[in-house]
Amino acid sequence: MDGVQTNELTQWPLVDRESIKEIKQWLTTQPHLLQIQEHEIAQFLHANYGKKEASQRSIENYYTLRTSYRDCFADRDVFNDAMQTALRVMMFTILPGETKEGYKMVYTRLLTSDTSEFNHPQILKFITMCLDLWVKIEGNANGHIMLIDMHGMHVGHMTKMNMAAVKKHMFYVQDALPIRLKQLHFINVVPFMNWLMSLARPLMHKEVEEMINIHVSLDKLHKDIPIECLPNEIGGTAGSVQELHDTFKQILNANSEWFIATEIQNQVDETKRPSKPKKNMFGLFG
Repeated sequence: MDGVQTNELTQWPLVDRESIKEIKQWLTTQPHLLQIQEHEIAQFLHANYGKKEASQRSIENYYTLRTSYRDCFADRDVFNDAMQTALRVMMFTILPGETKEGYKMVYTRLLTSDTSEFNHPQILKFITMCLDLWVKIEGNANGHIMLIDMHGMHVGHMTKMNMAAVKKHMFYVQDALPIRLKQLHFINVVPFMNWLMSLARPLMHKEVEEMINIHVSLDKLHKDIPIECLPNEIGGTAGSVQELHDTFKQILNANSEWFIATEIQNQVDETKRPSKPKKNMFGLFG
């Protein structure tokens, strides 16, 4: 795994400096938004392939959602009971290496099939925290890939699904999180995968749906993702799921103060908003 990269403008050499200045100027006309630094603007421009209007929408969505959806973006202490429970139930890790295109990858799966401690909104909150940390570490990659291993999932988990939380989580990932999402891989797919997709599809952008790869076997996955990047349990050589989980937990713990600081800082001031946010944010704001 690459070392944590510093959040400086030098990390974004290909981002147009004039576009950064223009968005910085635009921010001065948006009193409700945080006046973010140039390297943070560069991150949104990078994620949106240099498109200024798309970057402005992402900035608006990112900070507005973090303010309005407090169930997910408040109390982000990695050492509290809820997060420690989530870490017993679910694992998330940044995989080592990259694809031939320079894409970085994350991998997640259940650590237990027991549903007694499975709290779906808390799991989604945990995943969101991990994604935020991924952006901090590898946000300037050429592209980003998510691998979702469904090992251990069964119908009992479906009875605990919270679609309201899913709706907001998917909006955040698709319309706010500053990453270049390229591929979604579902591994060890469950027999009710079609039913799950029927629930998720109305919440997906068409381009995101087209990124999905559903793997009944691992042959195609091994062609798409380098073996040395994958966990041992799915035919890779990067280490066991538990080893990868333990390594990423150390990274989470080392960033505990960062989570708390950004929880407080990364919000909008609704009293200063020139107009209400558009209702196309999946109806999240009334």
